[in-house]
Amino acid sequence: MLHVRNGHLLQLLLLLSGTATTLATAETSSAGHGGDERALMAFKAKISRHSGVLDSWNHSTSYCSWEGVTCSQRHPWRVVALDLVYEGLDGTISPAIGNLTFLHSLDLSLNNLQGEIPPSIGSLRRLQSIYLDENMLTGVIPSNISRCISLRVMLISSNTGLQGSIPAEIGSLAYLTYLSLDNNSHTGSIPSSLGNLSQLIVLSLATNYLEGSIPAGIGNNPHLRFLGLSSNNLSGLLPPSLYNLSSLFVLAVSRNKLHGRLPADLGKGLPSIQRFEIGRNLFTGPIPLSLTNLTMLYELNMEDNSLSGTFPG
Repeated sequence: MLHVRNGHLLQLLLLLSGTATTLATAETSSAGHGGDERALMAFKAKISRHSGVLDSWNHSTSYCSWEGVTCSQRHPWRVVALDLVYEGLDGTISPAIGNLTFLHSLDLSLNNLQGEIPPSIGSLRRLQSIYLDENMLTGVIPSNISRCISLRVMLISSNTGLQGSIPAEIGSLAYLTYLSLDNNSHTGSIPSSLGNLSQLIVLSLATNYLEGSIPAGIGNNPHLRFLGLSSNNLSGLLPPSLYNLSSLFVLAVSRNKLHGRLPADLGKGLPSIQRFEIGRNLFTGPIPLSLTNLTMLYELNMEDNSLSGTFPG
């Protein structure tokens, strides 16, 4: 499983710290007064059990002081962040979440939330990051999540009840830099539209039931650092562009049905590669001698293919 808070991927996300953009806002701060509070109380009403974090959510104090809630300094009374990670939340996500229209960050990860992701999430046009990983969510990812046009980070992994195809509309999120939908139960093919995500740094779709080929456009992204597609049912060839992606740190496509020959100059086209994992596929041909050029490499997995030769020492 890929988790944004662990490992060197967090360092990659730090690169994004200077990329935030702002939206013009027509709403006044007073427009949210009361409306945001009602949305939060509706959210609480759908939670049947918690660690005690929601005990402060009552009318005796300003909702901007409630635990897990952050309000805007520029637009008083507008909620810009909801952080309830690892708080033992049982229940469902209220559709009223879509009324928090100034929300920039939503983190409900590491809880026991059930039910579907409400389509009202598409109303959050200012949302920049959404973390719903490690819950028990079911249903599908709503296609109108593409209306969250400011999204940079989408981490909705480790919800094995999440099914259906990956919405092609996600490919329209021009600012998206981190997309992790691994360890769910997604089916269908990888949308070719994901090749349009020109700012993407991390793409992890591992441990699903995805079929078909890897879209060629994914390898045309000069910013991509991490590509994790292991443990699916993918077939066909690796796009040639992936063998020449100088930005790539991790290429992990093990346990699929990919085939083809590794290019002789593989070691020249991936100068930054640290993890190269193609084990348990159907690759054939010789192991390229140019692998000796991969000076950054620390993890190599090519087992259970039909490759000939040995790793050059």
